Amino acid sequence: MMLSSRPLLLAGAAAVGLALLDRLIRKTRKVKVKNLKSGGELVAETLKKHGLTHLFVLSGGHISAVYCAAEALGIKIVDVRHEVTTVFAADAVWRLSGKPGVALVTAGPGLTNTVTAVQNAKMAESAVVIISGATGTMLKGRGSLQDIDHLALMKPLCKWTAAPCRVSELVPAINKAFRICQEGVPGPVFVELPVDVTYPMDSVVKNVEDMAPKGDAFMPTAIRGFLNWHLHKIFDLDQNPTIPEPAVPRLLAPKKGSVRAIAKLLKKSSRPVFVFGSQVMQQQESINQLVDSVKSIGLPIYCAGMARGLLGGANSPPIAFRHARGKALKQADVVILCGAICDFRLQYGNAISWKAKMITVNKSWSKARLNRPPTMTVVADPALFVCELAQEMKGISDPQRMWLKQLREAEAAQNTSIREKSEVDPKTLLNPLQVCLEVNKRLSKDSVLVMDGGDFAGTAAYTVEPRAALSWLDPGVFGTLGVGAGFAMGAAALRPRTPIWIMYGDGAFGFSLPELDTFVRFKMGVICVIGNDAGWTQILRDQEKTFKVHRTKFQPLS
Repeated sequence: MMLSSRPLLLAGAAAVGLALLDRLIRKTRKVKVKNLKSGGELVAETLKKHGLTHLFVLSGGHISAVYCAAEALGIKIVDVRHEVTTVFAADAVWRLSGKPGVALVTAGPGLTNTVTAVQNAKMAESAVVIISGATGTMLKGRGSLQDIDHLALMKPLCKWTAAPCRVSELVPAINKAFRICQEGVPGPVFVELPVDVTYPMDSVVKNVEDMAPKGDAFMPTAIRGFLNWHLHKIFDLDQNPTIPEPAVPRLLAPKKGSVRAIAKLLKKSSRPVFVFGSQVMQQQESINQLVDSVKSIGLPIYCAGMARGLLGGANSPPIAFRHARGKALKQADVVILCGAICDFRLQYGNAISWKAKMITVNKSWSKARLNRPPTMTVVADPALFVCELAQEMKGISDPQRMWLKQLREAEAAQNTSIREKSEVDPKTLLNPLQVCLEVNKRLSKDSVLVMDGGDFAGTAAYTVEPRAALSWLDPGVFGTLGVGAGFAMGAAALRPRTPIWIMYGDGAFGFSLPELDTFVRFKMGVICVIGNDAGWTQILRDQEKTFKVHRTKFQPLS
């Protein structure tokens, strides 16, 4: 005779229910304070594990636990005068070192003040980790001080966002942030750290107990039970976690067949041109190999953005060119864009002859094909591509030598024209070409150049020569004014004995003015050259031409 299974099922369900109820009751009991590391200490230790040496911050109560712990571990705290500077400085750290920079800001307005720099980092493909504080997890959406939806603000700007709400989630979140910001196309990531997840356990528990209602009535008892359950949830560790070794970012290598096909195409060409963009400089540890490969290929190259200075300054090999690029691209029969894209800087692809075979090498498929379909697309790290291409190339042809000679003559003619224009006396003002050429004479071989402005920075771009690779910083495609102080700060943090030159327009300098205090406090030897024409002159010229007005020119005070 078979027994009914229903009583057994009921008994089992009752046992499970009692076990869950017991677990819930235990978690509503008063939390016992554990002698464990705080969330702030775990975050700081994880940052240290990733090789962080400088943390760019602007002080705020929501983040005190993190930067106090970081300072205790020997990480240099650089506190600035405006939060946007923290991200610009972290951006420069990535560009010059290949290691993600970290910006730490407080909640609410502390984070909203970074938005322009975060978007600039996104468009410049900079691996930056932005960390902000936040109100306590139990107070979100209840009118707490500086409480906003940080993730909604940052998701459109970042590759990845996270808001860990337990101490056990902190280390994995920071590790994932570092990994994602470097993978594929680099970019900014964001991690929100609630104050009750980073502060010491005893402080958080005391604060919750102090605000909990008193009395034996049902509601105060239920609320205290809920608060205790929430504390158990936050502090869900029984022992300090082990900080794992940082993951090594995967590199996008080109396919061998594609490299061979392009090498074959180049060998048949008569007038090839390479255009290097900033993306080619993202393997900073292998820059010497990249330089050797470019020299080995021996074909003409134009460098833009961070790639400026790749082959040195005045003593660079005779394959590096700065002037008459537009004319060269119209005459070329093969153009290889390594990290450069067909945006407004290349007239949306129209700067290149439509008869030419155009090859794009980029980490992003969509950017590689922006505005103009290429003859061939290689989705790979441009630096790796160039190094592998060099292995397939064996010298250059006679037509290519003639092409190089033609480009050198055009380069020399343009240099002569610039020199002659620099000698024109404007009578009452300084000649900006003369100023830039004088700066150029005074650069040391290790100088770092930071561009921040419109007209003046644009003039410097074709007159001031960076002396080495990884010594040029400009905002990039976003064209942001105000990057100067932050970029210089990041450079000075990495290279404290290196001359840092900032070429400022007078308008751009206004954004950086408060950070002169930061330079003084941290003994950062920064040289500021300001092209002061007392107006937004780049805009003024178009207003004069189109609208026949003079709206942007500053008027004297008296």
